[in-house]
Amino acid sequence: MAITLDTTNGTISVDGTATAPGKVRLYEDTDNGTNYIGLSSPDSVTTSVDFKLPSADGTNGQVIQTNGSGELSFTAGGINIGKSIAMSLIFGL
Repeated sequence: MAITLDTTNGTISVDGTATAPGKVRLYEDTDNGTNYIGLSSPDSVTTSVDFKLPSADGTNGQVIQTNGSGELSFTAGGINIGKSIAMSLIFGL
């Protein structure tokens, strides 16, 4: 695996290998242990995509959604009435 820093466009790249995708690990405070949160790409990607995170935190109960072009935002979680009716019609719920 190789890590590349491109200072001209602010990109950090973590290359995969022939047997594993690239992975980033963010470790907790060392006073608390050695646990981490890891992010990795799938083994196979059909097209490159960048995800742009929201500029602020969501509120309680919100989830992250995409607009299909990599722009992420927060929205209310759960099933709304329209989805609930559609699921009832389709699945007989």
